[in-house]
Amino acid sequence: MTGNKHDIHVLNDLITATLDSADRLEHVATESANTGHVSLFTALAAERRDMARALQETVVALGGQTDDRGSILSKAQRAVMDVRHALLGEEADLVGAADRGEAALDRKFEAALADQALSATTRETLRRAHAAIHREKTEVRDLHNSLDSQRDATSGLYPQ
Repeated sequence: MTGNKHDIHVLNDLITATLDSADRLEHVATESANTGHVSLFTALAAERRDMARALQETVVALGGQTDDRGSILSKAQRAVMDVRHALLGEEADLVGAADRGEAALDRKFEAALADQALSATTRETLRRAHAAIHREKTEVRDLHNSLDSQRDATSGLYPQ
């Protein structure tokens, strides 16, 4: 296990971040008023949980112990989302929170992939996971941009 210690540490950090993402996406799904958004975010959350399980299996295969829960920071972020959504109640803000979270997860995986100390096997596992995260982050970003532009178009400040 000594040779795998760094890989296990990086994987466990990413497992925590991925579980945080799943929690955040589930929260967005429960708070959303749009059934299409509920379906999207529920599916993304399930995919994040599957991804975390796959990363946990990799940690076990490397001889390590896995992290199996999200961070305290994630719980605090969801509380802030609750307050903001209660005050503003706008779907664009809710999707925006998911967008920011998925962008942070994407950056976290990119940073891990740049780690030259990782083994080739772990790097390939992360590369596959990152490809899915990046694709879905773009989908959430596009949805957020679309909702933001709709909000701007209906405001009194938008030229008619």
